[in-house]
This record gives sequence, structure tokens and C-alpha cells, in this order.
Amino acid sequence: MKCIYIGNLATRTLITGKKKESCWAGPSVFSAMTAKKLGHDATIVTKASSRLDPKWIKHIEKLGINLVKQPAWQDTAYEVEYDKEGGKKVVILSDAGPINSVPEGDYDIVQISSYFGQIGVDVLKTLKRPDNLLVLDAETFIKYKNPDNTISYTPWLNKEEYLKYVDILKINARELYFLTGKSTLNSAMELLKLGPKIVTLTLATQGAYVFHEKHYIKVPVYEVKKFVDKTGVGDTYPTAFAVKYKETQNVSEAAYFAAAAASFVVEGKRGENIADLKKVEKRHKTLKEIFLV
Repeated sequence: MKCIYIGNLATRTLITGKKKESCWAGPSVFSAMTAKKLGHDATIVTKASSRLDPKWIKHIEKLGINLVKQPAWQDTAYEVEYDKEGGKKVVILSDAGPINSVPEGDYDIVQISSYFGQIGVDVLKTLKRPDNLLVLDAETFIKYKNPDNTISYTPWLNKEEYLKYVDILKINARELYFLTGKSTLNSAMELLKLGPKIVTLTLATQGAYVFHEKHYIKVPVYEVKKFVDKTGVGDTYPTAFAVKYKETQNVSEAAYFAAAAASFVVEGKRGENIADLKKVEKRHKTLKEIFLV
């Protein structure tokens, strides 16, 4: 299966008290790593400058992921600072800019995955076909860069222009509110009227709801023994869901498979514990045996 992930690579600096820790980041990376681990061909499209760290490029190439770089003056970098109460402040240090065009290609799955920096609707128009799946993570479309470079959240006013091309829309509770003005299951169901065939609403430790046609299912999480870091879990979930749904056309199978894949990510740091197909299938089977018998 050929999969393409569109979104800028980024450098993230995590600030906790006096401690600073920088790492490579970006939803497109975690998504492509997931697809590759599950046995599929993966391509990333990103804006990148000539100064992009060559170690990162080698790392991506070593994983067997194709990297398509579009020219940019600078690369995307941001800081995340947590306070004692668990609140966070995000500051954009530099921005590679929006991705407004991509080369046409014969892809089975197209996924729009960017932490920050909107992706042009022409990208969706170019790559969407009747026989492929277009997956969109709403995260990037509700983020607004303030004059002081901090991030706040804003309603997605032109969502209809995008969602008519979307097969699978991935949202969380915050994104649901900024898309609909409400945080109810009915408001999530209403999003189906704008074009998506499936809406996945992820709720962290509470599991997920998946909306399809006039129905929804509640999907539990796989309880892990040790929680380390949630980085990348929100990118692995829609990626795993899409590849399994493309294979089976079964919403329940895809939802439980995605829950199993996501469970591995929180057991390691920064997406380093993304699991291969054999491991995911084992947890997938266990989840179904517990909850679907």
C-alpha cells in the first residue's frame, strides 16, 4: 500500500521547569513511521531549508521513508513549556510556511498531518481520487499564531471547503469544540454531513468514538503497564485506522487495530516505541477478545 503524509518536519523543544529537551517532531514523521512499521510504503512531503539537519534526513532514509522536500527559507521549530498546574504555552520559533501544492501521485492513502502551518486545499484536490482514502487531522486548522508567536486556538471557519474531500476526519475534544462550537457526540455526528465518511474522536485514556453513517461505536484503550510519553500517539491512531480500514472496509476492525497500535507509542519516548505489524495484531486480537466477545 502506498501512503503519503503531508506536513512540515519540526524541531520541538520541551521546557519543564529548568530542564530543556529538544527533539525531532512533526505528525507527518510519526505517521510515516507507523505506516512503514505496519509494512507499507511511506512518503513525507515537507517544506525544508538547505539547513535542515542532515542527521534527520539520514534517519528518515534509514527507516526506508521517502522524503520530498520543498524549498523554504527556514525550518519549523517550536517550544512547549509546561507550568506546575499542567498547562502549556506553545511558541513558534520559526515557520517553514504552508504546503500549497504537491506532485500528483498514485497513492492509496493521503494523510494531511501537520502540527502547525495550514495546508492548502489544492493539495487535497490534487491527490484525492474516488478509490483512495484521504485522512485529515484537524489539529493544524484550529491553531493561530499570535503577534508574539504564541499559539492560541480559533474556529476553523472554512472547514467546508476542505471536508468535502475528506474520507476520515481525526479530531479530539478541543478540536470538536472549535469545529462545531459544542463538545457533544451529536455535534461530532453532524460533521459527517460536511463530507467525511468517518469521524474519529479520540479522548486519550477514555478511548475513542468512531462515527460512520448514522451510527457510532465506543472503542476502549489497551491498558499498558507503564506510561512514558504520549508524543506521537495522536498521529499513530489515524494512520493505523486508515491502513486497516483500507484493507478491510470494516470500521470496528480499524478502530480496534488503531487502539492497539496507539497503545505501544505511550510506552516509549517521542514515538520511539511505534510497533510493527506482528505486535500490533497481537494486541488487536486481545482487545477484541476482551470487549467484543
